[in-house]
Amino acid sequence: MPFSHHSHSGQFCAHAKDSLESCILQAISKNLRVFCLTEHMPRADLRDFYPEEVELGLTPQDLKDRFAEFYDTAVALRDKYKEEITLLIGFEVDYIRPSMLAEIKELQETYHFDIFVGSVHHVDEIPIDFSEEMFLRAISAIEAVDTGAEIAEAYNNGAKIERFPEVQITESKGEERLFEVYFDTQYAMLKALKPPVIGHFDLIRLKCKDYKVDFRTLGNVWEKIVRNVKFISEYGGMVEINSAATRKGWEYPYPGPDVLQLMKEEGIKFVLSDDSHGIAQVAFGYEKSLDYLEKQGVEEVWYYEWIGWERGINDGILRPEDRYLPKIRPECVGPKSARVKDLRGIVPA
Repeated sequence: MPFSHHSHSGQFCAHAKDSLESCILQAISKNLRVFCLTEHMPRADLRDFYPEEVELGLTPQDLKDRFAEFYDTAVALRDKYKEEITLLIGFEVDYIRPSMLAEIKELQETYHFDIFVGSVHHVDEIPIDFSEEMFLRAISAIEAVDTGAEIAEAYNNGAKIERFPEVQITESKGEERLFEVYFDTQYAMLKALKPPVIGHFDLIRLKCKDYKVDFRTLGNVWEKIVRNVKFISEYGGMVEINSAATRKGWEYPYPGPDVLQLMKEEGIKFVLSDDSHGIAQVAFGYEKSLDYLEKQGVEEVWYYEWIGWERGINDGILRPEDRYLPKIRPECVGPKSARVKDLRGIVPA
């Protein structure tokens, strides 16, 4: 995409491919103007490691060291390619349990970032987008925690699951209950962090029986979505149109039409993201995302850019002579808008 606010590389993410620099070079070759580098934050608890990280024998210190290497590498590449592309440095949140807020704040105090992506990948500590098996396990964990029973499902690798206080207990069961807890968890993340970019808003649909399920037909679920969207609108967050859904079998990107129309009504601003995990996915699904936006009546998208660096969407390589890069700070980037129709035909197939 001319702009992508969410990306990963195999150099620093165990479930991705290719080096960070090769992903950046691919973004340049695809005529992207802005490419945000948002590797996953390091996680300090082995309970939260993904299977591939466990298989590699990684430790919490390994993840911490890898993130430090990512940051230094990103800073160097930001300068190396400054005349060709805006590289914004950030990270993607993994807000798995309430106690992780301290880890996130420590990360933000240790490093300077331009932006970060606020996402939810876990519900009651169980990953909900990794596999169907994990998705079903999350439902079992939720129902166990709801009852307060001292049973195996209420524990995660031997430790009792810590639930966010924002999660409200209802009489719902199965997928509907999972949706409710997901959006309550998302609300906890939004309140605590107020992320400038909200990642794959309705990721919870990825492994469900029918990703086209209309949330408006589920009363409690829809109320929570409306609450979250209104909160995002109040503090000024932007929601990504995330094309990763189309490479995972969806007809359209995240979020689905029911949620997108609500966001339009609430004045939410949208940014484009490919959520790429390697060079093959950089700018993937670009035209399909634009088709979707036009079909849904969205006429403009937004993107972050260094303040003072005016790169038009059709500009070629810029070579400002005596221009220094801004500091890596949120106050050094600002939002700009582009018309959806003007983005057509920029990215080569």
